[in-house]
Amino acid sequence: MELVSGSAGELQPGPYVDCPEEGCAYTLQEGVLMRHQRDAAMVIREKALAIDPELEGLEHERPRLRRIARMLAESAQTARLASPFAVFVPRAGDDAARVIRAGSGIVGAPVPGAERVLVYYQDAVRGSPQMSRLAGRVFHAHARLLERAPTVARMAMPRASLVEVGVFDPPSATIAPIDERSEAALAAWLGSDVLDPAELACAGGSG
Repeated sequence: MELVSGSAGELQPGPYVDCPEEGCAYTLQEGVLMRHQRDAAMVIREKALAIDPELEGLEHERPRLRRIARMLAESAQTARLASPFAVFVPRAGDDAARVIRAGSGIVGAPVPGAERVLVYYQDAVRGSPQMSRLAGRVFHAHARLLERAPTVARMAMPRASLVEVGVFDPPSATIAPIDERSEAALAAWLGSDVLDPAELACAGGSG
């Protein structure tokens, strides 16, 4: 049994507990422990099953399931505070630019080599100072991504439809652009000629 902070096979990015002796992996989705049957190549073979550590299987197996659920919950909390995530803008002319409102904060955790990436996004909420800057919008989208929160503001998109422009750092609640080209792409996404550095940090420093 091993806690892995990454992705495997068809599992979404995020922590999972690998149990090769059982031929399965466990994830925590919206607070529910899920069991994924997988083969030696970490390819998921069946639909995940929801597991209740208090009721599942034989009584002597339940402490192990509770430990797995606790490991995943603690890992998710750590990730919320410390894990960097990629910030994107839609590629110019792509359908995504028409679906996602211009200026929205878009964040995801792309799997290396994968053709698609799951992104969460947040547009500006009128009258909300927390959403007045891009970093604040990314902050809220990032929180929903970590929780796998049910929302219409998420999409599994072709990687080619997105341009990675920076990294969001949760502890500082800031966005670090990759380079000058990325700064220009962010400015254009926000409807400006030049990127205002204030957009890269949450209002008040906390989102």
